[in-house]
Amino acid sequence: MPLIVGAYPAQPDEGRERFYRELGALSAIRGLELPYGPFGGTPWPDGAPEGWSAVVTSIPGTMQRLGRQPAFGLASPDAAGRREALEFASGIREFVLRLEDAGHAVEAVELHSAPYPGASAPRFRESLEEILGWEWGSTRLLMEHCDAPRAGGRPEKGFLTFPEEVDVLRALRVDGAGQVGMVINWARSVIETRNPDTAEEHIAQARAAGVLAGVMFSGCSPVETEFGYPWIDAHLPPVEVDGAPASSLLTGGHLADCLAAAGSVPLLGFKIGLAGKGLTVGKRVSRLRQMCSLLEGNLPR
Repeated sequence: MPLIVGAYPAQPDEGRERFYRELGALSAIRGLELPYGPFGGTPWPDGAPEGWSAVVTSIPGTMQRLGRQPAFGLASPDAAGRREALEFASGIREFVLRLEDAGHAVEAVELHSAPYPGASAPRFRESLEEILGWEWGSTRLLMEHCDAPRAGGRPEKGFLTFPEEVDVLRALRVDGAGQVGMVINWARSVIETRNPDTAEEHIAQARAAGVLAGVMFSGCSPVETEFGYPWIDAHLPPVEVDGAPASSLLTGGHLADCLAAAGSVPLLGFKIGLAGKGLTVGKRVSRLRQMCSLLEGNLPR
């Protein structure tokens, strides 16, 4: 199954067009996850195949908006903060339309249940109901689960709990919203509980609830690495990929377990950063190729 790749954390500062051109030669990839920032989306990268599709993630812009306005979020109990988040989502829709006008099919948009603290499941449902009322064509609206608040420490994201998000999506689907679903990011589920089995559990539970729409793989570490502090959400590669920290919790075994739990999903892919300054374009592409091979090699037979 061809993959969606969030390549932007691995892209070089120089030689970017060559980087995407060489990625385009990998038959395992069908499209790119594109980041939407606080005030706009990243244009289609030069060198990337014109025939690839796109998935738009709102997490970079969501986190940056939260840094400016703590009440910002689609799940905000604060009316102004929620209205700002809805305007932000409207900007994402305009970005999707521009991509499609340029000939790039947009498979999905990944939304998030900010803010922290105080996210409200009823307000999140209200926001999604409003957004679903807009014209999205064939683009699916997916909610990417992030770590929830936890006792005894500050979370990385701290949005709604997994059961709350599942309940919202299940209720929307019962009401006929067939284009909504959930994406599980391996690291973001594991960071929540600090248990490497959590991602597989979340995948199985979302599938059983009828809301699983995608799985994206990024890693994390319980100790400090060159990617940052312990449990940072910094897209660590699996240990099998060259240059990955030895402490990365993501392994081929966990990939295989999660893929088996997921079954066939519309969206499957990964987003990894690359450690080491001065990596050549060739080495960057080689490491993403390794990640593609690792995923493909662990797909259920």
